[in-house]
Amino acid sequence: MGYEFTLVLDRAPSDDDLDALFNAGCFDAMFQIEGGESVGHFARKSESLTHAIATAVHDIENAGFRTIEVRRDEMLGDPALQQDYAREIAAANMMVATRTFLAEQRAAR
Repeated sequence: MGYEFTLVLDRAPSDDDLDALFNAGCFDAMFQIEGGESVGHFARKSESLTHAIATAVHDIENAGFRTIEVRRDEMLGDPALQQDYAREIAAANMMVATRTFLAEQRAAR
């Protein structure tokens, strides 16, 4: 199944960075600046939204970036699905915050 979501990056990618992102596995993303933020819009095939987001965050990190926030832009018609997706996005943002905290702790050593 395919999932669409947006990752907010810690900085805007240069042309060389875009090559690194592609080579790290982000070939299913479109990167741009929106409202002053660097974002990657993903359309990723995966077994679940959680897995799709986790692999995208991993790919972003392998290219030397950090994910600041996870967003899901499209609204689903079914209220139960909206709640499920909202929980998954909230969990993904907690994962991103934890990874950022741990990276900062390692860098401070």
